[in-house]
Formats: sequence, C-alpha cells, structure tokens
Amino acid sequence: MKPSSYCRQLFHLDSEPVGSRFARSPRILVMREVEHASSLLLSLALLAATACGGGSPSEPNPSAGSSNIIIDDPQGLFSAHHAMIRELLEQTMARASAELAVGQASVSITVSSDPSRAIPGYGLGGYALNGVTMEIVIDPSFPGLGDVLPERLPPVAAHELHHNVRWRGPGYGTTLLENMVSEGLADHFAIELLGSSIRPWSNAFPRDQTDDYLARALPELDSTTFDFRAWFFGIGSELPPWVGYTLGYRLVEGYKAANPGRSAASLVDTSAEAFRPD
Repeated sequence: MKPSSYCRQLFHLDSEPVGSRFARSPRILVMREVEHASSLLLSLALLAATACGGGSPSEPNPSAGSSNIIIDDPQGLFSAHHAMIRELLEQTMARASAELAVGQASVSITVSSDPSRAIPGYGLGGYALNGVTMEIVIDPSFPGLGDVLPERLPPVAAHELHHNVRWRGPGYGTTLLENMVSEGLADHFAIELLGSSIRPWSNAFPRDQTDDYLARALPELDSTTFDFRAWFFGIGSELPPWVGYTLGYRLVEGYKAANPGRSAASLVDTSAEAFRPD
C-alpha cells in the first residue's frame, strides 16, 4: 500500500476522528487496552512521523521495512542485557519482516522497564500500539532474566510484529471474534517463524473443553462491547485466564488444517470472517 493511502487509512482522514479508532482498539498480548493517555499520545506521534513521511521525534527515520530499536533504560535497570536484547530483536525482526513483507512503513520498537505490564511470571511482555509502533517491557527483577530472554523475547517480538502488520489492514479488530483471530494468528506466526513451543496463553485449557468455551463465546463473537479482561485474562469472571487467546489459536489451527499450505504470514491481512466457527 502506498504511504499516502496508508496514512489516510490509519488516521481516518476521510471519515471518523483518529481518536475513536484508537480508543476502541484492545491491547495486545498482555493487558491489551492502552489505558494511559501518555502512551496513546506517544504512539500517535510516532505513527504520524513514520507513516506520513517524517522521522521519530528523537531518532533518525529508519529505512523502509527496517526496525528502529530504542532501549529506554535511563537508570540502567537492565543494562547488563542491553546488548543481548538488541541482538535478539535485530535477528528476529530481520526474519519476521522478510516473512511478512514489511515494506512501506518501518516499525519503531521501544524497550523499557515496566514490571507491572510484563506477563506475570514471564519476565517481559509486548504491545503493538498501531501499525508502526511496538513496545517491549522488561521486568528487571525477574529471576534469571538473562537466561530466559533468548527463548522468550523472539516469540514475543514476532507476535507483536504480526499485530503491527495486521493493524495496517484489516486492523486488529473490535469484536470478540476479531480479537481472538488476531491473537491466534500472531502466536501461530511466532511458532512458524521460530519453531518455538506453544505459549501457555494459547493452550490454557484441555482440548476437550474447546467446544464448551466456544459455545459460550458464540453469542458475543460480533460484540464490540464484550469484556476483554474477562475473555482474555479471566478478570471479574468465572472464566479461567487466557480463554480468548486459546480459542483464537485453535480457530486458526482449524483453518490451517482445512486449508493446507496457508501460513499465519500469508493470512496476516485475512478477515476474521474466514475463521468464524460453524
């Protein structure tokens, strides 16, 4: 897609105000809702700068299709791991960008310390705020952080880059079905790319319970007011954590089984309707 049309689509210059789209957009991998206005303003600024022809407010504009990695650790809380993090991200982004044919817009990645936003018990987390902005958050106090980074950081980064590209069209989504499919596709992509094992949030309950949870989801699949925290984190609900992630993963799994040769990379811009359960 040409940069000009890409920019107009992202900002809805021909239709609704940009704020409404971002306000409706759920959070990525863990705690997907963007709750802080400062994070939203930063993501909008980076998006405007990169998608519409400018550079990042504080960094040179990277070449098309590349990843601009900013390690934001002024207190040096995880300085011992800076070099490893940068190397892992560079390697992963090179491989993932080639598979996803990232071309017109580069991705800006900021790595910072924020234990409250890391995946519980995991040491890190990831966020795709829009089509060109990714955040990686680190828990510097996580035991053995340096030992788990090589195994955990690449899948998280690959997962988020798939979200970045899907943001560009058809979008992450606003319904329960769209949210589940976007998450399922992103985890399938990470596994296909890296040969990594299935993540715990994509295998949160036994397979023989899939039909039961899917039946509970059916009435809400097209809802734009579904409870994201309940379906994806089990918060304020009798649902266990990560049901939405696991259902999404298994919907994509079923689609791939019925359509041999299709990969999560090739499905990055496919509508969630293609994965709708019968």
